[in-house]
Amino acid sequence: MTETTLAPGVLEPPTGLTSPLSLILDEGRTGRPGLEEALFLSFTADLGFFEEVVLGVAQATGARVTVAGDVAMARNDPRSVRRAGRSYLAGLAYAHGAAFHPKLVVLAGAEHATIALGSGNTTLSGWQANAELWTVLRVNSEQSPAVLPDLSAWLRDVPDKVEFSAGVPQALGRVAALLDRLHHGRTPTAPQVRFINSLHAPLINQLPHGPVDELAVFAPFHDQRSQALRQLLERMRPRRFTLSYQPGLTDLDGPSVAALVQEYDGRVISDHDQRYRHGKLIEWASQGQRWALTGSPNLSAAALLRSQGDGGNCELGIITPIPTTLLPDGTDEPAARLRTAASLPRPIANHGPLLLGALRVPDGLDISLARPLTAPAYLQLSQAATPPETWERLADVPPAQTTLTVTASADAGSRVRLAVLDNDGLPRFGNIVFVVDPDCALRRLMPARAQTPTTLPPDLFADPRLAERFLGDLTTLRTGLSPAHAGVSASSSTSGTVAAAPRDVAGDSWERYLDECAGRVGHPLTRFALGLPLPAGAGKAFLQDLLPVSWDERFIDDIEPTLDEDDAEAVATAADTGVDAAALPDLRRADQEVRHRYRRWVERLVALAPHLGPPERMLVVRLTLWTVAAGAWPPTDSDWVSLLSRAVRALDRQDLSKQVEPQIGSLAAVALAVLRSHAPRYEITPETVAFNEASQAVSHLLPAAESAYVTEYTALLDTAFGPAVDQTAVLDVASDVVQADPVDDAERTLTEKDRNVRRHGQQLLHVTGSFSNPALMALEAVGAAEDAPLVGAWASSDSSNGAWALVIWRRPDLIVVDARRPTTPLWRHHRLTGLVGPRALAAQRSFEAAASVPHGPRNQPFDLALQLLSDLNLPGPQPPDFAT
Repeated sequence: MTETTLAPGVLEPPTGLTSPLSLILDEGRTGRPGLEEALFLSFTADLGFFEEVVLGVAQATGARVTVAGDVAMARNDPRSVRRAGRSYLAGLAYAHGAAFHPKLVVLAGAEHATIALGSGNTTLSGWQANAELWTVLRVNSEQSPAVLPDLSAWLRDVPDKVEFSAGVPQALGRVAALLDRLHHGRTPTAPQVRFINSLHAPLINQLPHGPVDELAVFAPFHDQRSQALRQLLERMRPRRFTLSYQPGLTDLDGPSVAALVQEYDGRVISDHDQRYRHGKLIEWASQGQRWALTGSPNLSAAALLRSQGDGGNCELGIITPIPTTLLPDGTDEPAARLRTAASLPRPIANHGPLLLGALRVPDGLDISLARPLTAPAYLQLSQAATPPETWERLADVPPAQTTLTVTASADAGSRVRLAVLDNDGLPRFGNIVFVVDPDCALRRLMPARAQTPTTLPPDLFADPRLAERFLGDLTTLRTGLSPAHAGVSASSSTSGTVAAAPRDVAGDSWERYLDECAGRVGHPLTRFALGLPLPAGAGKAFLQDLLPVSWDERFIDDIEPTLDEDDAEAVATAADTGVDAAALPDLRRADQEVRHRYRRWVERLVALAPHLGPPERMLVVRLTLWTVAAGAWPPTDSDWVSLLSRAVRALDRQDLSKQVEPQIGSLAAVALAVLRSHAPRYEITPETVAFNEASQAVSHLLPAAESAYVTEYTALLDTAFGPAVDQTAVLDVASDVVQADPVDDAERTLTEKDRNVRRHGQQLLHVTGSFSNPALMALEAVGAAEDAPLVGAWASSDSSNGAWALVIWRRPDLIVVDARRPTTPLWRHHRLTGLVGPRALAAQRSFEAAASVPHGPRNQPFDLALQLLSDLNLPGPQPPDFAT
């Protein structure tokens, strides 16, 4: 990340930021209002990686999600892409033969925005493995970077020069409008920062003229004959010149670069870092100030010397003042060595038939091509519900046509591709696009936002009858743990926090404290919170309080301001509804407005939970479970999951007495079991994030759980949550969280994905089935258990040749024994660093992003592999024979 001393809070790279993923994760931790748009532009966009790592946390912010990459670089594995076109907009860009090359992330909400502009593609390598350079701009409540309107203008104008698939131009326009609204009325800051692009003029024309005191450059790609570097030197005329490169990794024309270094009496730095340095840097110093151009442009003619109108790439860059050099460390070497640098293979663009997009419309599918066909072709469709290998012929496509509407029914996420026949009559297939349903792809997963009440009338606590029926007024459940003076709310203390009962409260003191709670909320609700049976005759009255039918008639619409002024006395005198105390109330028969109001009621309770005492916080969790079970949310609406997670996370505020530990541990176990039943193990979703956050927050409470309290807390919930709230299932979930057995979790995860898997001892899994690459299947199994200190997995194919593989993981080492030829297994060693793990590699279905460690001939084992086999108590790498 580039750094600067200017405009703190507006241009301030977060410490330790390694990829834009950190920025997205920060959105969920700040407590700020949610996002509206999350935009990701890239040269190569790996949708499998994006769905595995990024999508869930991006959607959890409440944003619409748009991803767009260069159509010629689209090579997504359809097996790893499950939600494109359904949960987010997966778009493509065609820059008329040049490269669509920007790397931009925009996270924008109604009150703030974060923009990351850099060099990393939306891939595992770009966000985790490579050494990249990112510059981060922020819009806060008071300030906005002065350069923001330039970015907005580019977002609006770039569709004039680049063809996008359906929906992407509209997404760019929405983001631009949102940034403009944010910028308006805020103080512009950081005027020295400049945003440059190749839309209308070459990037080199937007750089300063020399002479400059110093020029330093690094880029992973140079052009042939070093035209861009030569013109850059001629423009800036540096007194000192430094070029950094990675031997064997930087693609440059050695002789021409060496000649320029000698001509300008330059210095060559050899960067021997094991990480591939993909960041692009042009850095100069003039008049005591150091500047850096970072972003997407390499040192090539297509990036620097030509505008898009002249056939140049679509590039983005940002110029910022920097306090110290960003040039990587390295060792000096003679320029003559550059003459021996060999050219490296470059990314190969797809020159076949290119589809740009497939959009669901009332008549079928609108198909768009990136460029006209020169020969007849036909469309193929693979329905989302069928395996990716299953294709059907959809329609013929004549030459010279770039758009057509096909009358065909296809679900969002279905796969479409073009096929043309070569001279031998064999089909040649183009890229795969995913059918977009705009109604689904543009839908926001709105994070629940509860409104903090504006009034906290203390007189409600003076009347036990009103306290028992506090649920009638959604804004009065805010109280301290010790009695407040009459007329003073618990939130009016000088510290702004509620009083807290000490952890060592015991004996009579705890009983007196519970009596205080009962004085605020009533004995029935206190007992309900603590998992104690209700006294005789209290059940019926309690159920009236929880779900009063007459409540709908009493409350006015939520959007009217007098909601907070309604008299709770009206609820106390509500008519008896005759609800059976032995049955859970049923809101499914209520009209939509009544159900909506109960959802709002739970939102307010959850928002107040952190300000309440232990019994009241437990009461919030129980009431949330009951309201969900009663059917306040439709079956397809899972917004309640995040609410329940927040309520559970608030259970422990460092104020718990030992007397309440069995109850609060049992209640936490029940809530986690419900969350677990709605959280997929094999993909990152908002539900998965909600469960993980809740389990991390209360795992230390679970050992105190007791079956008797679990039984009480699950009473009446089985009709809604089924086996998930069976006592054994609840205690099993609690045990899993406490013991954290990654191998057991992996076995369940793989079973959910329909893998035939067995556990072998404590540290080994065995997957069997029909697959062509057992190593990737074993990698998937190890990835599912990557949190284990040491884990191994076999994969055995049912095919006739008996292929198998063994993958062993002990951070940071990944050992692969690949026996696709069983008689001659090959041994490989990969070392994974940073955030890269087996799970991320498995999502890529490739080992390419993992650094390889040589050990001599690959048909021979090496010491580390033998040591890990020994640690797993294995005499050899061969899988066991389960048939015997």
